[in-house]
Amino acid sequence: MEDIIIQETERTPEVKLLISEGLFSIQGESFPEDVAAFYGQVISAIDKLVGKLDKKMRVVVALIYTNSSSIKALYRIFEGLDAIRQSGGDLDVIWSFQEDDDIMEELGEDFRDRFPDLGMQITVQD
Repeated sequence: MEDIIIQETERTPEVKLLISEGLFSIQGESFPEDVAAFYGQVISAIDKLVGKLDKKMRVVVALIYTNSSSIKALYRIFEGLDAIRQSGGDLDVIWSFQEDDDIMEELGEDFRDRFPDLGMQITVQD
């Protein structure tokens, strides 16, 4: 499986899926014009890791802003992460938000409540 690196733009977050390094991160703002096109390859890559992740993976979501379409894509990503965990994959999931950003904090709490088996940590960004 190949690594994925997507550079951050004004409308899209930086995405890194570095299998060999055990890192999956999404950072920045997320309101792409075509959410399916942007997140499609990421969702597909996560889904392909179910039952195949052989080392611990650190997952970091550090979004500043996200639109509703991106939230749906994140939900699909979290479904994939949950499936990885259920198939025996070892994940360390961190949701990071800016200190005064109640919206992103609550979104992280919603994902944590929806996917309790992930044991997601919610922290303030450094």
